Amino acid sequence: MQRKSPVVALAVLAALVLLGGCEKWMHRPSSDPSTLKAIKAEALMLMKAYPPSADEYVPKSRWPRVIASLKPHSVLIYRDGVEVTTIPYFDGGWGYFVPRKERQLPEPVGRFEEAGEGVYWWHPY
Repeated sequence: MQRKSPVVALAVLAALVLLGGCEKWMHRPSSDPSTLKAIKAEALMLMKAYPPSADEYVPKSRWPRVIASLKPHSVLIYRDGVEVTTIPYFDGGWGYFVPRKERQLPEPVGRFEEAGEGVYWWHPY
């Protein structure tokens, strides 16, 4: 049996580390305040259009302009806010969330981080 070179093993390990780090880098929210304000304003409009009594998918034909420009996978209205999934993943994925109550932090803790302007970015654990 032929042994693998330590250089090859190190190169494979480095590639895996880089790819793992790139995944987090590739899935980042906008940091532009005007975009975040527009996402929040459009999410608030959607919340007015859909009652908070039931969770509901928003059809693509009803996505507001800025939210549609994010090229989301889905837009959902929940009892506690609007979720814009930009990249689906087996445990939910990545996306934006605007809560119905501005001071109410989304849960679960550790899955959401504030993007700015009252908009949160959610991601896998």
